[in-house]
Amino acid sequence: MNPDLKNSPTTNGTEPSVGFAPVPVVFFLLIGILFYLGQLYLDHYGGGFNAKVYQPNDSWKMVQDLQPKGAGDLVFAKGKKAFSDVGCVACHQATGMGTPGQFPPLAGSEWVLAPGPNRMIRIIQNGLEGPIKIKGSDWALAMPGGLGAVLSDEDFAALLTFIRGNKEWGNNASPVTAAEVKAVRDQIKDRQTPWHAEELLAYPEK
Repeated sequence: MNPDLKNSPTTNGTEPSVGFAPVPVVFFLLIGILFYLGQLYLDHYGGGFNAKVYQPNDSWKMVQDLQPKGAGDLVFAKGKKAFSDVGCVACHQATGMGTPGQFPPLAGSEWVLAPGPNRMIRIIQNGLEGPIKIKGSDWALAMPGGLGAVLSDEDFAALLTFIRGNKEWGNNASPVTAAEVKAVRDQIKDRQTPWHAEELLAYPEK
């Protein structure tokens, strides 16, 4: 008999067996960490799984923002900034829907979407107070004046262009020029008091 076989572990009376052993907790912890790091990597470098997004850009919005802008796009962007800077967004909200019972909507407003900006220029320049009907609802407003006073004619026109032509709000009125703003401002340069709706209705829309 071969002496090596005689002394092997399988001949000492103990048979090998199959069983289960607990998996170390550290194994699951390591898997969790790897999964988390993978998610962070995809969030940062995946570009939202959009084939048009590539480094160094992180999102489709970033790619769009870097596209060459036409003159109209630049005016719209300037108007959007003015909408925030002069405080319009605080009352009328970024959605243009206003605040129920307090501040009327700009989205879909017949005053905003008039054929021309004649009345809106007056409102922004001097303010508006008293009752007014907007989209079939009655409002009692006390809009302060002076918002337009801090804007140049160009920025004022850009602000109105943004409000009147904001497609995200459903608005599609024509843009406003600095010349239109200047013409109205020159007419009302001595006015110090807010407007009332009935006064504004006496002026042509264009």
